[in-house]
Amino acid sequence: MRMHHVGLVVRDLYAQELFYRTMLDFATEYRYSSRNTPGLRTVFLRRGDAVVELLSTADPEKIPAVSDGAVAGEGHLSLEVDSVEGEYERLRALGAPNLTPPRNTGDGFREFTLTDPEGNRIEFCRRIRPFAAPPLAGVIFDLDGTLVDSEDNYFEADRILLEEYGVAFHPDMKKKYVGYSNFLMMEELHRDYNLPDGPEVLLEKKNAIYLDLARRNTPAFPEMRRLLPLLEERGLALAIASGSSPSVIDEVLAVAGIDAHFPLRLSAEEVPRGKPAPDIFLEAARRLALPPDSLVVMEDAKYGVEAAVRAGMRCVAIPSLPQPPLDPAFSMADLLFEAGMTAFSADAFLAWLDGQGGARENGNA
Repeated sequence: MRMHHVGLVVRDLYAQELFYRTMLDFATEYRYSSRNTPGLRTVFLRRGDAVVELLSTADPEKIPAVSDGAVAGEGHLSLEVDSVEGEYERLRALGAPNLTPPRNTGDGFREFTLTDPEGNRIEFCRRIRPFAAPPLAGVIFDLDGTLVDSEDNYFEADRILLEEYGVAFHPDMKKKYVGYSNFLMMEELHRDYNLPDGPEVLLEKKNAIYLDLARRNTPAFPEMRRLLPLLEERGLALAIASGSSPSVIDEVLAVAGIDAHFPLRLSAEEVPRGKPAPDIFLEAARRLALPPDSLVVMEDAKYGVEAAVRAGMRCVAIPSLPQPPLDPAFSMADLLFEAGMTAFSADAFLAWLDGQGGARENGNA
């Protein structure tokens, strides 16, 4: 019998995984969304021989909050045994309390559990097959900075808009809003600068300025243009999930000449919360009629990476502002092109795509 891992039930799976990675130098082995227990998601992390499993339920609000040093939720101790059935029968003969029958888990374990006299859960396990992620069935693209080279146009639209109100807008100010919902940005600018017009009016003005600029020049990135038909040849569903307004998405795709690839287009204005909340990606999965863990998101911004991981999807990150140090959120991507679009290639992405369904491939390209 050997210690296999410690399981911790957590309220915020994304934040907890990021903590163990950035603060304690754990690496993510894999993320798993259970089909047997809907709503259960887990992350296995390893540092040397130390393994931690983070578990999140469908209703994390039922997990007690952390206060005065108390631990949230109920975790478990997992022990690896040579024979799950043999250990189960031994403990059953001894009258061990609250034994659950052995079962196979979706991520490749044979296991059963019991509780100790004070109710702590002990798991006995043995891996019976390697973890295999579900095959990818679709790709969700962010638009600006990922599919099309439009960030300069967006900066110029913001600059012209705010100049009307006597506010000087410079590139460092824009960094905060890359990947952000345009409406949320207008809400913040309205509040922070006490602008006389409301967010709706500001957004309408910005969209008009941006579209005037976009109609002159909004090219699709060459490698992205090459990638789209190759994905369609593989039978993958394609979708857009963007912080831009619906009319802007439609026109930019048409100007870039790639609108025919995207029958499904979603704006952050169509869901309750914008990125980094997962709403837009989960709604895309719903409309595609595909499980979230069968989808991969292509993103250029930290908010989009966080939203994709929170949605239980795989993520490829191509930072539009790749100056080091990158925000720690980018490390959560399954595939990261640290140098941004200059390093991205359709071939590299397709090679990664071919490797999906097996062990998780965190790392840089």
